Amino acid sequence: MKALFYLFTITPIVLIRCVVVLFIGLRLHKYSEIYRVTLININLCYPELNDDQKIRLANESVIETIVSGYESMISWSRPIFKAGKNIYKIENNFLMSRNIENKNGLIVIAIHNRSVDMLLKWINSKTKTTTLYKKIKNKTLDNFVRKERENDGSKTYETSMNGVRKIYKSLLSNQVICLAADQVPQAGMGEYVALFNKDAYTTTLASSLAVKTQKPVIFCCMNSNHNNLYITIRPNDDDIYNDSKCTLSMNKSIENLININPRDYSWEYKRFKKARPKNTDPYAI
Repeated sequence: MKALFYLFTITPIVLIRCVVVLFIGLRLHKYSEIYRVTLININLCYPELNDDQKIRLANESVIETIVSGYESMISWSRPIFKAGKNIYKIENNFLMSRNIENKNGLIVIAIHNRSVDMLLKWINSKTKTTTLYKKIKNKTLDNFVRKERENDGSKTYETSMNGVRKIYKSLLSNQVICLAADQVPQAGMGEYVALFNKDAYTTTLASSLAVKTQKPVIFCCMNSNHNNLYITIRPNDDDIYNDSKCTLSMNKSIENLININPRDYSWEYKRFKKARPKNTDPYAI
């Protein structure tokens, strides 16, 4: 399968971007679910933008979402020094390297900006990690992606109570764990916390681990300056260790990452689908 993805991604990414831009220019994307959900989320999170600005951002986001899928296939088929050849800058790299060198454990909280697989591959090139993994429906692809994420001794565990126990044990053993904290958790496994001034059902795993273990925390995402990529690393604030404020602190840090370059964020996720009051769904047609 690695060879297949390699063949799929022989075309230079700059040409892929041109094709996607043409697709957007023909307005064919406006009939897609990705665009519909993206525009709803942008309306919810950036009410201060005018209609033209919201549509422009939604169009740009769809472009980057499609291109980032191509980036994921590149990361699956090549080593990081080739897959990430367009990564030209690591912002605050010292936060990552210093905490790895200290060998006291580290919680890396990531968001779905561009290719999370390329980001994880870059992190795994620096240190072994333990991550939670949402199973892919296609068994062949699931096995392949999981194997890629476990290269060089890193570990992945399916999202479940057993997976949470494995993550916790790894952290207590002073290992590096990576968690994506910007998707809707299963019922009973989160709480309502403000995100862009909207109540959002939010996972509490990463923030509760910070409080329980007092391990260092950093926030991380992949960004793009069109065809050039860069990785952004940000520190936590002190409230991440406060039991009553930790999850709000995490969401504020997530907002700050998204606001760096909003078009890079994967707005097609139905982040507010468990809205309050109950049965109020902003995505309902």
